Amino acid sequence: MSDNILLSVKGLEIEIRTNRGPVLPVRDLSFSVKKGENVCLVGESGCGKSVTALSLLGLLASPPFNLRSGKIVFEGVDLMDLTPGQLCSIRGKKIAMIFQEPMTALNPVFTIGDQISEAITTHIRLSKRQVRERIIELLRQVGMPSPEERITAYPHQLSGGLRQRAMIAMSLACQPKLLIADEPTTALDVTIQAQILEVLNRLRKQHDLGLLLITHNLGVVAQIAHRVIIMYAGKIVEEALIDDLFENPLHPYTQGLLDSVPYGMPPGSKRLISIPGHVPALDSIPSGCAFQDRCPRAMDICRKIEPEDLRLENNRRVSCHLFT
Repeated sequence: MSDNILLSVKGLEIEIRTNRGPVLPVRDLSFSVKKGENVCLVGESGCGKSVTALSLLGLLASPPFNLRSGKIVFEGVDLMDLTPGQLCSIRGKKIAMIFQEPMTALNPVFTIGDQISEAITTHIRLSKRQVRERIIELLRQVGMPSPEERITAYPHQLSGGLRQRAMIAMSLACQPKLLIADEPTTALDVTIQAQILEVLNRLRKQHDLGLLLITHNLGVVAQIAHRVIIMYAGKIVEEALIDDLFENPLHPYTQGLLDSVPYGMPPGSKRLISIPGHVPALDSIPSGCAFQDRCPRAMDICRKIEPEDLRLENNRRVSCHLFT
């Protein structure tokens, strides 16, 4: 394994046990994140992005979830082989996560300072004065105005953007090497979204973090990604460097996602182009290619045989019969 690779996921399959039998929200998933790299995992709701993120930190409830096969290797150690106690020593310290909705992730009865303090003291021994100084510095780094005052604020006393900044500060409390951000800007307006993305990108550069950003918004991806992974119905359908993806999307699903954002509209178009249909339910994924019933270029083979993962030049890959 390259010394620069922080995280390597290989053949990951996640199972949900239901009364009607097992279903797979994540199927044969393989990708990596390098030190200092920003990898964006993109797809519509229901594609398996958040389940993937939670599995990396062992945060999926079992039952009903079960990691059926594969490896999650962080700094050469397979996290799936660790005990709960060993995983806890990594979670928050070496790998941290920013959740989608800070109002539900933050405890409403504790101040922002108390919650960041807990994140620090769980892993690091510091005096009360040192902890307070570190919290203020963290809040300052993420652009929190008047951090000395905000340290005593409760979550409901902060705006959505400031709560998300507090969550970012908490995630950086122990100087992790890998940061997982699950839809960190979804509930924010466009201006605040841009500010939060700028904070994440600046901190990634400043601390040489590996960043795995999960989103459904390709507009977000365009601003800060190095590499993009497109996910559909639990599988990766395309992966490419950001410039290659935007200049020449290969998979019809990727093309559909790009066509559905404003700057991807054809000249003179009066409305956005949407992908017909919806992501299939886990228990009714079509045979062959999972995207075949929504794909404008579907062929007979697409309805019968699932496409293989094809590796191309410049570290690209695509799973589509158009390229086999």
